[in-house]
Amino acid sequence: MKKLFLLFLLSNMMLNSQTNAQDEVQSVVEIFFDGFHKKDSILIKSVIHKSFSLNSASLRNNQTTLSNFNGEQFIKAVVTRSDDPAWKEILTSFEIKIDGILSNAWVGYEFWLGDKMSHCGVNSISLIKEADSWKIFNISDSRRRDCKKNF
Repeated sequence: MKKLFLLFLLSNMMLNSQTNAQDEVQSVVEIFFDGFHKKDSILIKSVIHKSFSLNSASLRNNQTTLSNFNGEQFIKAVVTRSDDPAWKEILTSFEIKIDGILSNAWVGYEFWLGDKMSHCGVNSISLIKEADSWKIFNISDSRRRDCKKNF
């Protein structure tokens, strides 16, 4: 009976540890998008790795396109964009996987320009744990225009 109780206790501790790490990863992603919305390069840089890159995949005229941006290009585009129309990325879902120092957050989103939805898709966000914090080193997103809202 003692062994069963110990096994139960250890299982709960491991589950809580995983849940805490998942919460940390989600928090880093949310900080990134807070900085994105505020056009705040300092906030964005606080949660990205020095080798950060962004990739966007889309389908145009039945052709797959892939755009690549390094961290500096991305940050410059974010902070120098016009305030009108406002950019708003609504995060609609999170699925977080962790293996040691590596994590991936699969995050559904809708991207709005002002009051019109521009596109939707998924952000596949790769993070690495350095010291005591998670850092985003890559975001690869899909961009679709055929967004169907499920209520």
